[in-house]
Amino acid sequence: MKSSEKALSSRHHSTIQNKFLIGLAVIFLMLGVVFLFALHIHLREILHIETEANAEIVFSHLTALQNYVRTMLRPAARQVLPPDEFLLEAMSTSFVTRKVLVDLNSEKDQYVYRRVAVSPRNPLSAANEMERELIQYFQEHPEKSTRTDYRMIGEREYYVMARPVHFERECLMCHGNPTDAPRVLIERYGATNGFGRSEGELAGLDLVAMPVDKSLQHIREAITLFGGFFFVVALGMFLLISFFFNRLVVTNLRRLSGIFRETFQHPKDQLILDRLDEGDEIRSLLEAFEAFAFHLKEARLQLEDYAANLESKVRRRTADLSREAAEHRTDVRLFVELLGDLSKSERPDDLLQTALPRIAQRFGATRSAYLCAPLGRHRFVWPGPEAEFLIPKDWLALIQDGQVRMENERVYVPVSSLEWNRGILALIWDGRTRPDIAPEILAALGQQVGIALENLEAVDAMLTQNKLLERIFDGISDPMLLVDAAGAIILANPSARNLSETIRPKASLAAWFQALTGFREPDERLISSLCAQTPSNLEFELTGPRHFSVNVYPLRNSEDNDRAVVYIRETTSEKRLLARMQQSEKLSALGRLAAGLAHEINNPLGVIQCYAQLLQKSQMEPQVRADLDIILNHTRKAQAILKGLLGMARRNSDGASGNADLNEVIRGIVQIFRVQTEASGVALDIDLAQDIPAVAADTSAIEQILTNLLVNALDAVPDRTGRILIRTSMDRNQQAVLLQVSDNGPGIAAEHVKQIFDPFFTTKEIGKGTGLGLTVVYELMTEIGGTIDVHPGPGATFELHFPVAPPHDAGLTGMASDQGCPA
Repeated sequence: MKSSEKALSSRHHSTIQNKFLIGLAVIFLMLGVVFLFALHIHLREILHIETEANAEIVFSHLTALQNYVRTMLRPAARQVLPPDEFLLEAMSTSFVTRKVLVDLNSEKDQYVYRRVAVSPRNPLSAANEMERELIQYFQEHPEKSTRTDYRMIGEREYYVMARPVHFERECLMCHGNPTDAPRVLIERYGATNGFGRSEGELAGLDLVAMPVDKSLQHIREAITLFGGFFFVVALGMFLLISFFFNRLVVTNLRRLSGIFRETFQHPKDQLILDRLDEGDEIRSLLEAFEAFAFHLKEARLQLEDYAANLESKVRRRTADLSREAAEHRTDVRLFVELLGDLSKSERPDDLLQTALPRIAQRFGATRSAYLCAPLGRHRFVWPGPEAEFLIPKDWLALIQDGQVRMENERVYVPVSSLEWNRGILALIWDGRTRPDIAPEILAALGQQVGIALENLEAVDAMLTQNKLLERIFDGISDPMLLVDAAGAIILANPSARNLSETIRPKASLAAWFQALTGFREPDERLISSLCAQTPSNLEFELTGPRHFSVNVYPLRNSEDNDRAVVYIRETTSEKRLLARMQQSEKLSALGRLAAGLAHEINNPLGVIQCYAQLLQKSQMEPQVRADLDIILNHTRKAQAILKGLLGMARRNSDGASGNADLNEVIRGIVQIFRVQTEASGVALDIDLAQDIPAVAADTSAIEQILTNLLVNALDAVPDRTGRILIRTSMDRNQQAVLLQVSDNGPGIAAEHVKQIFDPFFTTKEIGKGTGLGLTVVYELMTEIGGTIDVHPGPGATFELHFPVAPPHDAGLTGMASDQGCPA
């Protein structure tokens, strides 16, 4: 039995493997034929391209040679030879090209060149049968300029390229009328052939033949080599695939057949075993599977018949499971609806008013109620407050116990959350039988309601706290921002939004500060402060000048550890007040110094001056008198400085007394300086507003202020092109009269702006100023109660704000002005 099974298996193995190997051999053979045919076509195409390119190169050389004869040799020969002479070897393009490309190409192994015609003058140019066929082709197809073909010439195969040749005007000298032809042509070739031609007539053709027989032999050898290599590789692949097919397919099929034979040992399974002996392995297995499927079908019918008695029991169980699933779906829908009520409610009362009827309808109850646990008096009843709600006496113990109590017509459900017990939920069935409800469902319902109530209370508390924080945040008068670590603005109070319209959520704080301050580059201090661990204070100075103090408070010890609070406060007024206080302290110290030094230094200076004058009168030598003049000049300068210091020390608040018409005082001062400005060619212009009120200042104080400012302006502007402008206007914001003195001088350097009002500070050359003029102006404006500011450039502009005089003193303005006006 074993030997017969082995022989049968071997027969099956040889059958399926032979089929596969024969098919595989046919596929490899077809691939080889297609590959070699494609290779042959490809190599022939490469040969054609190369041969055609070589023929084009020969024609290119031919054209270049003919052009050389026409343009170089022929004109040069005509210049040397007599007019009736013709040098055939240098002036005939046909002779030269034939000599170079035919006679000198003795080997003819690379190409064959022919220039032929029908009935030519030179017998060597007579066309053979193939060439006459080509000439006839160009006569029949005058639009063609080239013809290519493969032809056998002798025993060799050539690639032939031919191009027609037409007579041109200059060719008719040798091919037109014999009487006009050169004598040398008549003597060599006679006067019969090659004459009587016309312009544009087909003269013949140029032919280049490239031998291709050797290349074709190489192609055949290459195809043979590649064919042999392909078939060797194909044979190796054939053997390798045969080996793997035997190992992976045939062996496994044999194992599967063995499994069938070992598994189906019963006499009733003989039909399956008989099918394994039909055809090859795959067909036999298909037949065996078909028999196996029939066998399974019979078994299924038997099982169906056996299970028919269980159908009624399964139907009843299925109905019970369907009913339970429907109840579970209803409970899930109830929980989902409660979640929907939670999202729509704002307070716990709203949730209870919508949840109580929904819960009662779910369980078919006639009434439902909720009792709050903390006080026991806050309750909700459905379908109305007039309905009776019976509270169990031990409701507190029921809530604390956390167990569902189920009575005949009532159910009490504890309502609890994760933290504490909140109350009790009651369902009442008036005159009805309470349905069978699982206590687990009711307990889960109580927990769901408790968690929902707790979430609503938390949300309500959070909203209340947020509103309080928003009111506090918006009520801060200074700008305040909440930004993240990247510098993006999250919140901004109204003061910050009023400061700039560009402040909006998601805006960049650095970009906003850059736009506010006018800096081209972002301030790295602000960016680093946002990422710092400790609060920081930054100072920013804007044009105007305006000063801002920026305090950054990182929130590193809270949940918002990637945010920071930015508090902005404008400190311009504080900076100005501090600067004025510092200037006043300087002037006060200067006054005390002047009061102490004036008496100590002025008397020695008087003695020096007196003795210098006495010596000057007694000395007659010029050098001594000149030295004494220097001593006297420096003594007078020192006395002038002491006089100014003493004047500031003795100054009181008289400058603020009286009223003055500012425009009239300006006109008087301008008339005084007009002679000096006209002499130096400086333009002094005024632009005076007509509706300004009188100012609360003494006329002499205003004159001294204007004098100092104009003297400084005249020293700063250039001669002939200088310009000084005095302008007055009303400053409605400060309720003061504004005086502006501007010039087109070099201006004040930025580093000197804070020092120009200091005593003895000057940028003038040595000997041209004491440095007290602007100090006196600052002190006078302080006594008057006004302010003075300077804008450095271009040029220099001084802005002075004079306080407005009280209305009842306006009638004294003209008199005060007349008394103070210099004559």
